[in-house]
Formats: sequence, structure tokens, C-alpha cells
Amino acid sequence: MNVDERIADLRSAIDEEIARARGEAIADFLELTARVREAAEADRAAAIEEAGRMFAGEPAVLAFLKTLAPPLRSSPEEKQLRAQRFARVRVAEIQLFHAAAMNAGRASGDVYAALRSQMDAARDAYREKFLTPVNGTADYLHAEFVRTLANDDAALLGPEYPGPLV
Repeated sequence: MNVDERIADLRSAIDEEIARARGEAIADFLELTARVREAAEADRAAAIEEAGRMFAGEPAVLAFLKTLAPPLRSSPEEKQLRAQRFARVRVAEIQLFHAAAMNAGRASGDVYAALRSQMDAARDAYREKFLTPVNGTADYLHAEFVRTLANDDAALLGPEYPGPLV
């Protein structure tokens, strides 16, 4: 093998390594982008910090990740419309995929018995998605006030007590 062939082989090997490294960097970048987009506001900073470690020599990557818009806060009307749409879609899915059971339930006068698992799954998903407080945390302090200070009688907290936080 002469010098020109060796140089051509080295160039080829270098090009392959660059392509492999570029592909890995792009995959890492896309994964971080998805994590930043999906992260809650508190977790977003941690994901961007991790990106800073992974892409320390690439300030453009960090600048881009910081521009990703946080999740949009939807108005109560939008939330209500999403909840209504969710309910309509879930019921339509039940009608479409379980028509025989639905018809049998209607005929017997007990649709819930015929579609219990589907209806319970839809109810659980609806409750989780639309009926939880914004941050997902219940007001445990209020519950403890009622349980411990008022012996499980909220009226004992008095008329001035402002009530639960959520």
C-alpha cells in the first residue's frame, strides 16, 4: 500500500468517525430538546443545565434550548373545551370498539355493567387529566387542620377560616 492509498484510507476513516459522532450529537440534541419541551418548569432548568454539560462548546445549542416555549397555560374555557372533547372522543371510542357490548347493555338496561372496564378506564383518565389541582398536590395542611385540630369537624375551625387552599 502506497502513501496515497494510506492517506485515502485515513481520510475515509476520519469521515466515517465524524459522521458517527455527528449522528450521536444530533440524537443527543433531539433527546434533550424533547426533554426540555416536555419538562415542567422546575425540571426545565435541570434539563438545560445537563445540556450545558453535554454541549459545553456549543453555545448555540444552549441558546436554542432556552428559546423553547414553556407549556402554554390554557384558559379555563380552553380547559373546559379540552375536557369536553376528551369526553366525546372517549365515548365515541367505546361506541366504535365495543358496539356489541353497548347494545347488549342498552337491551338489558345496564350499560355500566356491560362496559364497566371501558367506562372506569375513561373515568380514571378524565379524573387524572381534568379533575386534579394544577400542580397535582392536594391541600394536606387543610386536611390535617380538620383532622387534628377540629376532630374531623371542619365547622369547628370557625366561620373566619378561609377554607382549603385548593
